[in-house]
Amino acid sequence: MGRSALIMVLGFTTALMMIGSNISNVSNSAMENYTYYNNSAMAHSLAGAGMNLASRAIFENPLWRAGFSNKSFGGGTFSVQVVDLGGNQVKMTSTGTFAGTTSVVACVLQPSSFSRFNYYSVTDQNGYWITGDTIWGPFHCNNFLNVAGNPVFMQRATSLNGINNYQGLAHPVFKGGYDNGVNVTLPSDLTPLKTAANSGGKWLQMSGNQPVFIEFLANGNVKWRIDGNTDWSGGGWTIEPLTTFAPNGAVWCNENNLHIKGVLNGRVTVGARKYVWIDGDITYNTDPRSGYSTDMLGLCAEDKLYISDVPANRGPNNDFTLMGSIFSRTDGLWAENYNTRPVEGKMITVGGMIQNIGGYTGVFSGGQNPTVIHGFQPGGTYYDDRLMNDAPPFFPTTGNFEVVSWFE
Repeated sequence: MGRSALIMVLGFTTALMMIGSNISNVSNSAMENYTYYNNSAMAHSLAGAGMNLASRAIFENPLWRAGFSNKSFGGGTFSVQVVDLGGNQVKMTSTGTFAGTTSVVACVLQPSSFSRFNYYSVTDQNGYWITGDTIWGPFHCNNFLNVAGNPVFMQRATSLNGINNYQGLAHPVFKGGYDNGVNVTLPSDLTPLKTAANSGGKWLQMSGNQPVFIEFLANGNVKWRIDGNTDWSGGGWTIEPLTTFAPNGAVWCNENNLHIKGVLNGRVTVGARKYVWIDGDITYNTDPRSGYSTDMLGLCAEDKLYISDVPANRGPNNDFTLMGSIFSRTDGLWAENYNTRPVEGKMITVGGMIQNIGGYTGVFSGGQNPTVIHGFQPGGTYYDDRLMNDAPPFFPTTGNFEVVSWFE
């Protein structure tokens, strides 16, 4: 009996010692895990703080590349390296260190291009988005958003001063939400595009009064002329590959009037110091709505862009299609004779319209159910999804960077 009791005591003692040892080990492991996760979290927070401070610095000065070296913060340190990747992209890498533990956060930035907007205007004046209008991408008006009937905004819509509801009868549909009080301003000039056209692109100039004609051909060539007849008739044309015409993809017309149309096969931004006349459809060789496309157009003007009142753009059964990011720094895109021409076919855009003044493409009548009585009928303002993270060559930017990739 005594031996059995002794064995039981020894057994319980051994078991308790083992349990105590396990409890001690678990406690030690828990403390080690707590310390590791605490230090890791602190290091990650320090890396994030470094990224935030670097983002602020590059927001204030887009040319800032100094970075930070072993900057003390929150009981640890962080260092940030800022390097140019080419193609206007910048990579920031932030390393946070706390109690010997490190964490790395990195992101890639690129200039925020106005091409990311499906539609932008400083003001639409008395122009309204009406029933039948569907805007598929980001929308902004730096004034009032004018609506009549039931236009549909598929992605986020913003304006600076709120919504102007025509006769109080409009019921716009905001699929991606709406915000007001948002301020986005246009650049003061188009110098970066002009500089690129004059060094590695194409600079078109004779006397300042010669009409320039450019037609894109589906085979990748460009047909162009800088003097001669004031319409598309006559000779004197040069036909050459787009890559030879403007190797870096930048074209500047330093004459008063640029006439353009065709099927683009490639990437290019064409700018003009005054007026652009769109004398027919401008489409891509491969429609980005149908699949992968490498075609991308920027069309920029200091002044107005006109959808010409010419046979190619007329007729109630003749839809007008415009692909590309269209930019007017001081004015907008207008249909020539918008208030007198008869009712035309649908106006279909694929890409974006960025303009100081929202030009008019037609005239409507009625409140709840507006009807077009002159000009183009609504056909759809389609978005080219590539423009969210890509842009035509040397297209105007907002002056700020945006994040295109984030790594942790």
